[in-house]
Amino acid sequence: MQYDGVLENVSQDIVYNICAQEAVDSVLSGYNATIICYGQTGAGKTFTMSGDAHNYAHRGVIPRALHHVFREIDLRTDRLYKVHVSYMEIYNEALYDLLSDKPAASDSLSVLDDASNTVVRGLTKVEVHNEEEALSHFFLGSQGRSTAVNVLNSNSSRSHLLFSLYVEMRTSAEASERALISKLHLVDLAGSERTKKTNASGEQLREASCINKSLTFLEQVVNALARKDTHVPFRWVTRFGTAASWPVSNGLCRKHTSKT
Repeated sequence: MQYDGVLENVSQDIVYNICAQEAVDSVLSGYNATIICYGQTGAGKTFTMSGDAHNYAHRGVIPRALHHVFREIDLRTDRLYKVHVSYMEIYNEALYDLLSDKPAASDSLSVLDDASNTVVRGLTKVEVHNEEEALSHFFLGSQGRSTAVNVLNSNSSRSHLLFSLYVEMRTSAEASERALISKLHLVDLAGSERTKKTNASGEQLREASCINKSLTFLEQVVNALARKDTHVPFRWVTRFGTAASWPVSNGLCRKHTSKT
């Protein structure tokens, strides 16, 4: 296995600067990007992505990305920006809209894929005007995440979370002005599990099975992209495996999305 680098005993700001800053900058330039935190249960993925809400210095990639985006927007006074956010949970292969008034009702959500784009139909998108509004939606949605206790983690995430920003940029307010639209998907995956180590049974065993299955499918997509295969199984994964491939298809292979 090959790594780009190893970070050991470093602060949250160093993690962000090395692993996320460039991707967020690219979104502000009109490119799609995805930041995924992947690893075994108990490895610290949620701390890396969300951080500690009670300690400003320990805030994670998502709060730092929101600060980064709105700070840059405030500095770019020659451009007009609109930002929307969405927040989706994937639990046992079912989709949950965490910004909906009824997040438990997932029947209205479906992943649609065509030659040019992948979308989740029915997913709530909320316009936010500043960092505080975006953070409020993030923290509110996070309260509904599915967690459980196991041998390796006292607060194990049992679902994948996808917090997304949709950035629309124009150089003037004219109706005919061409808009540049980009997306940033910030993904906190549920941890992979060896059920013999976690002693999972009953509902937790079913959860672990769904988590491991979805991560396997996602790995196939990422490996195909890394090998630059002529065929990447986005549609196969979406149909038979997991919606977790949705941010990868948006963020790693499609760039510079624009509309009139």
